[in-house]
Amino acid sequence: MNVTIKGYSEGGNWYKGNLHCHTTDSDGKLTPSEVAELYRSAGYDFLAISDHNIFSDYRKQFDDETFIILPAMEASAALFEDESRKNLRKVHHIHGILGSEEMQKQAEKELFSHLQRYPEREYFGNWDGAAVAQRLQDDLKAHGCLTIYNHPVWSRVREEEFIYTKGLTALEIYNYGTVNESATGFDSLRWDVMLRDGVRIFATASDDNHNREVPDSFGGFIMVKAEKLSHENIIQAILAGNYYSSSGPEIYDWGMEDGTAYVECSPVSRVNFIAGNAVNAGASVLSDTGKDAIARAEFSLRGDETYIRAECVDSHGKTAWSNPIFL
Repeated sequence: MNVTIKGYSEGGNWYKGNLHCHTTDSDGKLTPSEVAELYRSAGYDFLAISDHNIFSDYRKQFDDETFIILPAMEASAALFEDESRKNLRKVHHIHGILGSEEMQKQAEKELFSHLQRYPEREYFGNWDGAAVAQRLQDDLKAHGCLTIYNHPVWSRVREEEFIYTKGLTALEIYNYGTVNESATGFDSLRWDVMLRDGVRIFATASDDNHNREVPDSFGGFIMVKAEKLSHENIIQAILAGNYYSSSGPEIYDWGMEDGTAYVECSPVSRVNFIAGNAVNAGASVLSDTGKDAIARAEFSLRGDETYIRAECVDSHGKTAWSNPIFL
C-alpha cells in the first residue's frame, strides 16, 4: 500500500469550536449573549448554539473577525412509556447545523429562520426507532442542515435504532456534559461498529453545556483546519472530515505514508490505532513510563484494512480522536 494520504489539508489554520450548547432559549442557564462571551473569552473561534427544538441564528449579533456562530438546533424525537409522559424511555437527539451554501441552495424545504420552533416528535409505548431517526435526519437535511447524531448512550437507544441512519455527517462520541452528569457521554464503540459495517461517518466531541450544577463547559471540542474563519469554510471542513475531536490533547499531523499510519500530537501516554478488517487489527503504542512522553507514533498496516483512525490518550485519560482514513 505505497500511497500517501494526508489526514488534514496542507494549508489553512486551526480553529477551535464547540458544536453543542444550550442557553435560556431552551434549558440552559446562560443567555445566548453570555454563552457567546464565555466561549469567546476562553479562546474558542466558533460556537453552535443548539437549543432544544428551536433553531437559532445569532450571527448578526455575535460574529466578528475572531469569533463566529454556527446557526443550529438540537432536534428530538421521544419515546415515552405512555401518554402521561412521566417516563421517557428513549430519545433521538440529532443536531441540525446550517449547511454549506450549496446545501442551502439545494434544500427541498425552506431554511429555518431565527428562533423558529421545531415540534418534538412524540411516541408512546413503542416505536420503529430506526425509521424515526431516519425521518428526523431527512427532515433536517431537507431544511439545508448537516446532521450529527448525539450521545447515543445517554439516549438509551439500541444500535439498530440509529447506526444505519443515512445522511449523517458525524456521531457525537464524546459529550462532556453527560460524561460528568451520569457517565453516559462516551461512545466510540458504536462508531467503530458503524465504520466496520461500511458507514462512512466522522466523529465529534462537544460540551452539551447547560451551565447549571454539573461542570459542562470547555471539556469537549473539535479543531477544524480551514482556510479562514467563516461559516462556509468551517462547514466545508467539517463535511470533509478536515478536523479532529478532543477532550484535551492536540493532534498536529495525521496520515499514512508507504503503508504506515502516523500521528503527531501533544505529549500523551498512549496512542491507539484502530483499524477495520479482521480480529486483532490495529495496535497501541504505550509510553515506557506511563507518563506523557509520546509525541509521534506509527503503525504498519497489513494491507487489508478498510479504515484506520488514531486516538491520542494522555495520562489523565483525556483523548484526541482523529477522523478515519478510508482505505
